[in-house]
Amino acid sequence: MNAAKSPFPARPVAAPPARPAAPHMPVDSAVTTPRSKAAVAAPVPAPSPAPSPKPAAGAAPATVPPGIETGVTLAATTPVSRPAPKASPAPEDAATVIDPPREERTLLATGGPSPAVSSLPSGASKAPGETVAGARTTILPRVQLVGDRPELIQDRRRRFEVLRTLGEGGAGEVLAAADNDIGRQVALKKIRGEVMSPEALVRFVEEIRIIGRLEHPNIIPIHDVGIDERGDYYFVMKLVDGETIESLIEKLRRGDRETHRLYPFERRVQIFRGLLEAVAFAHARGIVHRDIKPANVMVGRFGEVLLMDWGIAKPIREEGPSIDDAVREQPAGTCSESSHALRTQLGALIGTPLYMSPEQACGEPVDERSDVYSLAALLYEFLFLRHYLDGCRTLDEVLAGVKERPISVRGAPDAPGQPTVPMDLRWYVKRGLEKDPDRRYPSAQAMIDRLDRRAEGDIPIQCPITFAKRTSTALTRIIDRHPFAFLLGTVAVLGSAATLGVLQFV
Repeated sequence: MNAAKSPFPARPVAAPPARPAAPHMPVDSAVTTPRSKAAVAAPVPAPSPAPSPKPAAGAAPATVPPGIETGVTLAATTPVSRPAPKASPAPEDAATVIDPPREERTLLATGGPSPAVSSLPSGASKAPGETVAGARTTILPRVQLVGDRPELIQDRRRRFEVLRTLGEGGAGEVLAAADNDIGRQVALKKIRGEVMSPEALVRFVEEIRIIGRLEHPNIIPIHDVGIDERGDYYFVMKLVDGETIESLIEKLRRGDRETHRLYPFERRVQIFRGLLEAVAFAHARGIVHRDIKPANVMVGRFGEVLLMDWGIAKPIREEGPSIDDAVREQPAGTCSESSHALRTQLGALIGTPLYMSPEQACGEPVDERSDVYSLAALLYEFLFLRHYLDGCRTLDEVLAGVKERPISVRGAPDAPGQPTVPMDLRWYVKRGLEKDPDRRYPSAQAMIDRLDRRAEGDIPIQCPITFAKRTSTALTRIIDRHPFAFLLGTVAVLGSAATLGVLQFV
């Protein structure tokens, strides 16, 4: 069968020009192309042993890109471009190296001084979001008004600029930073240099992914992750304008009048309920926090309550080996000062000893009821302005108190400068602090339900005071539901009493 003849004349096809050979860089890099926008790990292939095509007559020989000479180590985030005879726009398939893994952050190249890595070289052209030695740059242009017309200005700045230190924990530090792309302040969390280890990094990665699974209004959200100019991992969180419950307790303990005015007992219960919402959500997703304490709960200026620091959180009923089994840290040992006992311990003890449950202090498996104990310990301190183990100074004393010291609600002293803690709240806290997990609230959701029934006047009768309170609230509900009947009954009773009084004098 004859092929159909094309109506168009044949067009000569020129052979593609030979590309100059790129220098050999045997290292894997994370790359993204403008077409896919997806990061992939792709090794830079070694030169093929096959003979390369001979360059055309008069063609320039393959050259090394400017600034790369023998024996020089460059940061992996330095863009690698193909040599061109003259300046021209980057080809559509040009690759940009972005946020490389830490073990791949250098390229071995040849010759010359290494370029500056602290900032963009003068006159250099960088693609949006391209990194300089791991420090990410802005993507969005600045908008500036020139007369009555907006003008877009492409100036590359560092994406995040550290402003101050917000706090430190057992393994991490939190920094306030300016996000120069979006124009807001954020919080950056990094691993503290003195505790950096593969084990600490494993927990750091787990924290990021656990928080990513817990999208809830009362749980601090993660915005982004990255690597800084030193090759250290960090993640970006919402920066909350407020203070921790730990800070509030300290102000209340000092007798600050304004703080006492803003945070009476019922307001503290509302804040605690917001914390319960976060923990109940995590439990529903199969996660226990294991480090609930006043320093890890933020109260915003507008009433928001956020549970933070999920660094030692774990799945409740995970199958197979857990991170705790695989990660072995240095033993926590003993501590001679109470301030040390307040910090998260890494090692045989996981958590903050003063807020651990007895089973957590014994190194036993934990479930939702362990977080319930920590919640009750936090509420006790928030109400009474003193810890239930007040007086313990060493780690051994703290652990002995967690395991054995009984809790008394009647004998708990009241803090100066505030009224007596309501008796029904004392009993509420006591149940959460039971040493036997089976006698506690079974979950954070059960604690929420109990508080909601309390708000409706349903108070368990556990002593004469709670009986009187239950009776008065029941009477109040009757008045609210049947106000006219109550009024008529009251008038009838008073009338009968008056009649009896008159008859006595007759």
